[in-house]
Amino acid sequence: MSPFVFIAFSTVFGVTGQLLLKAGMIRISARPGGAFLVRVALSPWVVGGLLVYGIGVVFWLLALSNLEISYAYPFASLSYIGIIIGSYFIFRERLSALRLLGVAIIIAGVIVTSLS
Repeated sequence: MSPFVFIAFSTVFGVTGQLLLKAGMIRISARPGGAFLVRVALSPWVVGGLLVYGIGVVFWLLALSNLEISYAYPFASLSYIGIIIGSYFIFRERLSALRLLGVAIIIAGVIVTSLS
């Protein structure tokens, strides 16, 4: 399988895991302490998010086993794009012109790096 497929799966699972973690933390009171840690450990959203994110890490390791890290690592920045899109549609976070400009810069950087 192509290492780029591993990067794509890593990105999708990583972004999905982060969005699940955010959804879980929205449901948990932010007061620190022992009760907070119990609520985190018992949250299906948080546990599920960690599991999904962990699957993404496995795919990332597969990508790293086939590519130079200096080449592969810029592709990890694609997760920022997924997070921005997901947070906008799922959590109704605002999407400013500067964030969109940042996404465009990230995409340009990944394209430039992939040409090397």
